[in-house]
Amino acid sequence: MRLLDDVYAFAATGPRTSAGWQTDALAVMNRELDDPRGWVTLDWDKETEERTTGRPCYPFVSLTQEELMSRLYPVTAGTATRLLVEMTYEWGPAGTEEQARTAATDAGTVLDRYGKESSYYCNVSEARDNLSPDLTEGVTGWNPLTDCIGDFGFVVVSPEEVGVFWSFDAR
Repeated sequence: MRLLDDVYAFAATGPRTSAGWQTDALAVMNRELDDPRGWVTLDWDKETEERTTGRPCYPFVSLTQEELMSRLYPVTAGTATRLLVEMTYEWGPAGTEEQARTAATDAGTVLDRYGKESSYYCNVSEARDNLSPDLTEGVTGWNPLTDCIGDFGFVVVSPEEVGVFWSFDAR
């Protein structure tokens, strides 16, 4: 919560099923699965009218497995950690060096849940050709998964779980 409690973000985890991780990730975005460990889910849109009356995946757009995969690129665990820090600081570099270290430690703790056998996929443009893109200037391009002006995030896939961490710029 310390990482994302003050930003417009989504963080949720669901179990892996035999349907494939892409279907599992879409089910998490649709709020169809509960966290298998009972951990806190961060969902600012849980009760919004757009979601409750129209689109369960809101603010995400409805996607097929193929559409999801066409918008995601594989990245390293270190890149996913950095992206989680970027979400904390609303798409830009962290404040002080100490704040950056604390946020990186917190992000690492969150992602340790998924274990060493995990894989990561993000929609950040810089990752198209680089598993570990330079994000020192923040996130500057993305393949949208929402109706927001901007969005970026990543899916983490472990043998047992799939997590979705996303940040939204709704301005």
